[in-house]
Amino acid sequence: MKRDERRRVGDNHGMRVLGCIALVFLATVTHAAPKKKPAAKAAAGAKQAVVIDAPPAMARVLQTTLAPRFAVTINRNALSDAPLAKEVRSVTTPVKAIAVVLARSAGDTWSLTVLNGADGTPLDNQQFRAPARKPLKALPKNVAGAIVLACATGQAPATEAAPAPAEPSTAKVEPKATEPKGEPKKSEPAVAKAEPAKSTTGTSSSTASSSSSTAGETTLVGSTEAPGPRSALPALRVGLGFRGFNRSLTWSGDPDQALARYALGFAPAVAFDVNWYPGAHVTTGVLANLGVAFQGDIGVGISSRQDASRFGTRAQRYRISGAFRLPLGSVVSLEGLAGFSTQSFSIDAVAANDGSPRPNIPSVTFNGPRAALGGRFGSFGPVSIDAQVGFTFLAFLGELGSAAYFGRAGGFGLDAGAGVALELVSNINLRAGFDFTRYFLTLRPEEGARFTAPSAADQYLGVNVALQWVM
Repeated sequence: MKRDERRRVGDNHGMRVLGCIALVFLATVTHAAPKKKPAAKAAAGAKQAVVIDAPPAMARVLQTTLAPRFAVTINRNALSDAPLAKEVRSVTTPVKAIAVVLARSAGDTWSLTVLNGADGTPLDNQQFRAPARKPLKALPKNVAGAIVLACATGQAPATEAAPAPAEPSTAKVEPKATEPKGEPKKSEPAVAKAEPAKSTTGTSSSTASSSSSTAGETTLVGSTEAPGPRSALPALRVGLGFRGFNRSLTWSGDPDQALARYALGFAPAVAFDVNWYPGAHVTTGVLANLGVAFQGDIGVGISSRQDASRFGTRAQRYRISGAFRLPLGSVVSLEGLAGFSTQSFSIDAVAANDGSPRPNIPSVTFNGPRAALGGRFGSFGPVSIDAQVGFTFLAFLGELGSAAYFGRAGGFGLDAGAGVALELVSNINLRAGFDFTRYFLTLRPEEGARFTAPSAADQYLGVNVALQWVM
């Protein structure tokens, strides 16, 4: 009996020892496992990096805008205006940045382009105007929001994924701690080795999937929202205003004075013009400089007098052209135009007040192809200057070129104009200018004709004031 009791006591003592060893082992394993959690939390709380490439003043504004969301680094070595992928990666790789914000100015216009940190793909482009004479304190809200969202869609360079292969070595160490268990000694390492392989494969697959997904998103954003930086020159200019002009029609070589001269001191007109370059909304290439131009004015409340007689009078002018501009820097451009011009000035055949017949002053309609060359100079702060000269070949002269007056008449026209625009507020200009047009007419009267003047000149001089909307 004593031997049995001693055997039971010895067995109980052995069980206690084994239980203590098991508890110590479990405590050691349990204590070692959670050590990875703080690192995970630290990684989750870290801000993603963004690089800013901008002039100092704009860099500070962008830093203030992006700092709450990202870890901002300001690039001291300026990138080119259209950097390649290699150049972008040279500044994003050291800090593992997901995006580069490129800021460039042209006069009063700022262009902010967000580039993907991995390959330099444009994610978004925002443009806005800020007077150069006033320091910019903050970005417009819509611009700031768009820049932050675009940066968030960026992707860091591929070297960021390098730490992933380290996981298998950590997993292989674990079987050594389980060696005391006996049987699992041979099987567990194989399982441990297999599991990291699956994990690595899953990680690679996940990374590739994420990269593919992000690349897909980048392509979509680039094609729908920002195909590329937009032109620094305006894409659209629309003007509406007032024009005042006079007219002088003279005849030469008319000894009988059968034709009456005409002089109009002042006439009011509503004037408008549109210059549109559609491609400039989305690109800086050649298409950004191909556009259309339309200009016109319509006389209002005009009448002509001969002694006490008053004759109803109408005047109008229209020009439509295709346009090409050649940028010379960011604020200066030359413009070439080719199109069609028409200008008419007509007088009623009888007086409105007493029925008197109109003197021998034919109505005119000058139609024909027109070519012009102009320039715009916007390097004077809020002030810009424009000028243009044109030539019109007269294919049709209206009543003046009819059989009743000079059936074989022909001629050409020269015109010139210039103006000064002052920016009142963003996108709104006040422009004042003048214009001059003179038609040189060769009449070629037939032998024995009623009117024998060999030539004539029809001249118009005008001034104009208009409000312009520029974008």
